[in-house]
Amino acid sequence: MASHRIAALLVAAGLAAPAAGPAWGQDDADSPHAGMLRYPDVSASEIVFVYANDLWIVSRDGGQARPLASPAGQEMFPKFNRDGSMVVFQGNYDGDRDLYTMPTTGGLPTRLTHRPGPEMPTDWTTGDEIAFFTFADRDGITSPRMYTVGSEGGLPGKMPIEYGANGVVSEDGTWLAYTPFWRDSRTWKRYKGGMAADVWLFNLETNESRQITDWDGTDTLPMWHGDTVYYLSDAGDEHRLNVWSYETTSGERRQVTGFESFDVKFPSIGPGPMARARSCSSSAMSFNCLILAPARAV
Repeated sequence: MASHRIAALLVAAGLAAPAAGPAWGQDDADSPHAGMLRYPDVSASEIVFVYANDLWIVSRDGGQARPLASPAGQEMFPKFNRDGSMVVFQGNYDGDRDLYTMPTTGGLPTRLTHRPGPEMPTDWTTGDEIAFFTFADRDGITSPRMYTVGSEGGLPGKMPIEYGANGVVSEDGTWLAYTPFWRDSRTWKRYKGGMAADVWLFNLETNESRQITDWDGTDTLPMWHGDTVYYLSDAGDEHRLNVWSYETTSGERRQVTGFESFDVKFPSIGPGPMARARSCSSSAMSFNCLILAPARAV
C-alpha cells in the first residue's frame, strides 16, 4: 500500500553559488556566513541546525532563526522526533558528550546517557526511542556499536549487530540501514582504503542482513524514505560526495545530486507538508532543498 508520508531531504554540501537558504534575519549585514551552519535536520515545518556550537531553529519557509539551546558547552547532531515536537542532540555539558532532548519550543535539556565516551544520535525509532552509536565500550573493541535509549533516558539497549554506525530504522520498524565504520568527520577525499564504508541492511525481525552498496570508495549516512534508502556516495564522475538512492524492491541505484566542486555533508530527511516529497541540501555555504517522490511503504 502506498504511504502518503512526504519526505524532505536536507543536505549539507560544499559550495555552489548562488544557493538559497533560510534567512537569518532581516538585515543581510547581520547574517552569518552560511559555511558556519552545520548538521541540519528537517521536520514538517522547521529546520534545526548548529551555528557557533549552539542549536538554532528556523521555519522551513525561511525567516528569522531563533536560538534553541545556547548554554556553555557544544551541541552537535540535532535530530527531530517523528512529529517534530522534540529534538535529541549531543551536548558537552558535564565533561562528556552525552545525549540530551528538549522540546522545539525551548526549555531545559533532559540528559539521557551517562556513558564514559561520546554518543552520536542517528534516528528516532518508531517506538519513540533514540538510536545512537558510540565508541565508549571498554572491552578491547574499537569499532562503533549501535544502541537505543528511551526518550526519557534509562539503560541503553544494544542493537542486534556486532558493530556499526549511522544506523536508521525503516518506518515500519523492520529494517536497520547502517555502515560498519564511521569516518564521516574525516577530510579524506576520494578515499578507497580499508575504512571506506558501505551501506548494509539488517532485518530486526529475522536477523537477515545484506550489503546494498559495493563502491570502492565511500557509501555512507543512509536515510529511509518508504522503501528507498538515500545515502551519500562519491561513486559519480564528479568524485564528490553526492546523494544517491537505492530501491530495496528492485536493487536499482541512482545518483540524485550532481555537485561537482564540493562534497555534500551530513544530509537529513524528514516529513513534508506537500503532495510530493521535498529534499533540502546545504551547498555553497547554504541549505538547499530537493523534491523527492512520494514514498511507498516498505
